[in-house]
Amino acid sequence: MAYDGELVKMENGRWARFQRCQVHRPGVADAGETMLLIAVELEERFQRLLDEAADSLAHYRYQGVPVQVRLDPDARGISLHPESSFVPVVH
Repeated sequence: MAYDGELVKMENGRWARFQRCQVHRPGVADAGETMLLIAVELEERFQRLLDEAADSLAHYRYQGVPVQVRLDPDARGISLHPESSFVPVVH
């Protein structure tokens, strides 16, 4: 299940971000309350940044560290964040 803002690599090798969108249908009273979650392909500069970060992401996940990739709020770059439910095991 995807969440709003999640970054994913699609089958065609391009990156997209899931985004919630309101559905508007003329003549339907509750159409503005209907929401869809769609994948929106990112622009080329983010494609390159995410391709470069993919190796780091794969390395973390290979080690069992669940990590999410996020776009910075100012949309100037990306960052990797450990998932909040992750608790490292120390031996």
